[in-house]
Amino acid sequence: MGQIATGALSLRRYHYEQVDASSPYRPGANYFQKKHIDWKALIPLVTTRTQLEANLGTPTSGNGNIFVYETPNEKLHVWYGAGKSLGADVCCWKVPNEMLFKFEWVPKRVVPLAEMNIDLAAFQKQKAPEMVNDYYYYNDNEGMTITTRIVEGEEVLLSIERGPNSAQRERSCRKKNC
Repeated sequence: MGQIATGALSLRRYHYEQVDASSPYRPGANYFQKKHIDWKALIPLVTTRTQLEANLGTPTSGNGNIFVYETPNEKLHVWYGAGKSLGADVCCWKVPNEMLFKFEWVPKRVVPLAEMNIDLAAFQKQKAPEMVNDYYYYNDNEGMTITTRIVEGEEVLLSIERGPNSAQRERSCRKKNC
């Protein structure tokens, strides 16, 4: 694909990027991925970085094992392997560097929780102690946490975080003392 005028958008490898007519393509330049990130297709300890980047392209930012993929409407924070520990987690995870360990998907617009079509029957709802109008929905079987906020009487989505599920924890969790 050839160069196009400064500031114009070109479609290359399924993501959008800002292109400067006088410069060759530079990974990490100011650009967005394709129009939609399918977070439901991302499976911790199964999805690889190669698979994710085949769909989304190069991350918009990040280094080490933490990267960000961004579209005009959403942002995806991804943690890849390398022996990650989940804060107070009692596990010592031995995960290959290129394996998706966990992610957080954040919409950039107000999204009513009901619009997400997520069956919340399998989730436990808890009031977030640190915030007045925030709630957490937990589902250990899916390794998922949904964070919401009540805004003007409506529950809106703040983020969806997904890490290893209970079955993956059973198979892959080594107690600390790594």
